[in-house]
Amino acid sequence: MKSPLEPLGQPSFFVERRDRQRDGALHHDTSTDRRAVLEALLGVLPLPIFYKDCQCRYVGCNKAFEDLLGYSRDEIIGKTDLDLGSTQLAELYSSEDNALLERGGSQVSERKIAIASGVVLDVVCNKAVFRVEDDEPAGLIGVIVDITEHKLAEQELKNALELAEGIVTAIPDVLFEVDEEGRYLQVWTRNPELLAQQREMLLGRTVNQVLAPDQAAIAMEALRTASNEGVAYGRCICVSLPNGETRWFELSVARRPSADPDAATTLLAFSRDVTERKQAEDAINYVRTQLLSVLQTIPDMVWVKDVDGVHLLCNHAFERLTGKTEAEVVGKTDLELFGAKRARIFRKSDKATIEAGGILMDEEWVVSSENGQSILLETRKVAVLGAGGEVTGVLGVSRDVTELNASREKIKQMAFYDAVTCLPNRLMFNDRLRQVVSAVSSQGKRAGIMLIDIDHFKVVNDTMGHPVGDQLLCQVAARLKASVRDRDTVARFGGDEFAILLPEIRKADDLDRVACAILERFKDCFLLDGKEVYVSCSVGIAVSPDDSTNVNDLVKYADSAMYFAKRSGRNSFRFYSKDLTVDVEERMHLESELRRAIEREELELHYQPKVLLASGAMVGSEALLRWNHPQMGMIPPARFIPVAEDTGLIVELGRWVLREACETAKELNADSQQPHKVAVNLSVKQFQCARLANSIAEILDETGCRAEWIEIEITESLLLDRKDNTLQTLLKLRQMGFSIAIDDFGTGYSALNYLARFPIDTLKIDRSFINSADKRNEELVKAILSIAQCLGQNVVAEGVETAEQEAFLAANGCGSAQGFLYSKALPKTEFIALWQSSSATGYVSGEMRRFG
Repeated sequence: MKSPLEPLGQPSFFVERRDRQRDGALHHDTSTDRRAVLEALLGVLPLPIFYKDCQCRYVGCNKAFEDLLGYSRDEIIGKTDLDLGSTQLAELYSSEDNALLERGGSQVSERKIAIASGVVLDVVCNKAVFRVEDDEPAGLIGVIVDITEHKLAEQELKNALELAEGIVTAIPDVLFEVDEEGRYLQVWTRNPELLAQQREMLLGRTVNQVLAPDQAAIAMEALRTASNEGVAYGRCICVSLPNGETRWFELSVARRPSADPDAATTLLAFSRDVTERKQAEDAINYVRTQLLSVLQTIPDMVWVKDVDGVHLLCNHAFERLTGKTEAEVVGKTDLELFGAKRARIFRKSDKATIEAGGILMDEEWVVSSENGQSILLETRKVAVLGAGGEVTGVLGVSRDVTELNASREKIKQMAFYDAVTCLPNRLMFNDRLRQVVSAVSSQGKRAGIMLIDIDHFKVVNDTMGHPVGDQLLCQVAARLKASVRDRDTVARFGGDEFAILLPEIRKADDLDRVACAILERFKDCFLLDGKEVYVSCSVGIAVSPDDSTNVNDLVKYADSAMYFAKRSGRNSFRFYSKDLTVDVEERMHLESELRRAIEREELELHYQPKVLLASGAMVGSEALLRWNHPQMGMIPPARFIPVAEDTGLIVELGRWVLREACETAKELNADSQQPHKVAVNLSVKQFQCARLANSIAEILDETGCRAEWIEIEITESLLLDRKDNTLQTLLKLRQMGFSIAIDDFGTGYSALNYLARFPIDTLKIDRSFINSADKRNEELVKAILSIAQCLGQNVVAEGVETAEQEAFLAANGCGSAQGFLYSKALPKTEFIALWQSSSATGYVSGEMRRFG
């Protein structure tokens, strides 16, 4: 049996060695040469070669094997795989080697080997058993091929294929491979329902055989472009699917790269389902079309410009403004459309809009190319933003607000100016007054405020009509403006009340001069409806900051001064003083208390006897109103009657007085054989009530009084005011049975013709004529008595206080008198007692015939 250290028994040089041992040195030289040749041959071979004995020990190898393992020959010879590598691999190799030694022959296998550096390589190992002459295995010879790089390349290719398959599987698109004729060579998709036909039916057919002619033409154009240029993008085709649905696909085609220049050209086509995008685009285009239609119909001017000021869009209204069609506008700048000056303005506005980031609005007058007229445009601009939020242009909307502006001016005129005189109204006057007061207070200056009221303006309005009254107001406005400086403000508060604001007054004398100038201008007649009319005015003046720095107070103080001027005889001016405020506050307090006087039963009637001068018999009385206030005591009529007249309370008071007088007249005439007539004063304001006669008739029914027991007393001024209405009312009262008396005759606007025209029964001579020592007044009394006698009218003398006065009146034909000579006005109960006494004696008792 062979030695374990001689595993190469089959090769010739191992045989020669045994021969040399057997035969001596006969063949020594020959075997040595062969061995050297073999080793030289193995050394130059690039493949690693090794030899193992039957115990799997390495007994030889070449240089390539040393380089592969990273060990030297000395480190390899005599070692096993267990000595050189990992235990796991060594055991595997040992098992394989032993199996091969037992069965003989050769073996090719892929395996991993561990080299000295620890790196594991992929190799193909070719091993064969060699034998000795007795045909027993002497060992193994092996050749190793390093396939590590091949395996890596193979793995990378596998990974690349898996990635490609994953991509194809992941994307929703359909991928086709076609030739230049449009023939389907391959199809990849995870959504086969998107194919025009089943995959098997597509392969081998052409695009023209599968798609509709028009759609096939689009697809073939994309294929030709990709074949010539390498790629083709963006073409869309419409495909009818087997389920009857129609969908849109976008084609992206590329020429397939090939390393073989002689290979046929094929194309890869991605077909992406863009149906929803197409539908969205169609919807957007539809909406855009609708919006453009709306833009063309709205009256506002709409346009869009890019950031460089180039017009991109406009509507018909903008065309009318510029006189150019949309085709002529689009692509042009404002410089080309409107000229340099206007273009600079627009460009500046556009930049401001972009910088603002919001809506900007302005107004400007432009000339319309449509009719050449100037129109006021209200323009709103906003920056147009792109998908990324960047500014891409400017959108503008302009509206013709010419008529609106005129309406605004009209509203402003109505809000701040008087419609009749076109003067500032109270609202504007107060606003200017606030500004002036603030300025004069801080600058140490003064300002004057005047309130002017036209005297007896109501007479003009009622007698000549409201249109003529408006003429008077306009002429008054002109005269007031002519009386002041340009910087002064003349305003109309309403009715016949005007106001003047005079800023920067240096001294009070300036206000005197202005007021005198106003009164002087009013001395000239006013030409109204072709007639010359003379009208005066009353002026009240307040000064800031002397009187106040409060706007409301200043107006109130000037108003108080103006009313003081009226009470002082009109046609004059007065400055405000604190006493006027006291008077006004007192009047306001009286008004407030007077409104509650009736319900509190603070009012009462006193009656003053009326006697016959011939016999001294009491034939009647005059009802006089008295106010007995719980705190202020008995308030004289001269204090509260004017307040009642000014506030209109006189109407309610007059009804109460008439009712009380009727009840008293009924009591006095109930059991009397001699009639007693009670005189009741009716105010002008009561006659202005349309239902006066009806109201008096209702009071007669309520009280049971008879008309002949009541005498109605009126003033002369009533006969000059509303003549026709007054006449009709007096005639109704006369028909009802009332007698009519003129109170305070001779003190009013006496016009003797009304004595014959109106139904007058009695004239009451005012006390001013009776109590005067002037001989001329006596002659006037005689004249009045003579006129009354001629007209068949009764005469009553008021205010008779002495026997001499009584004798004078009796001697000149006066029938009746009343006054302190006979009795003062008495409360109802005392008067009834006096009446009863006089009825019994036939005359007023001597005790009562004295003053007081």
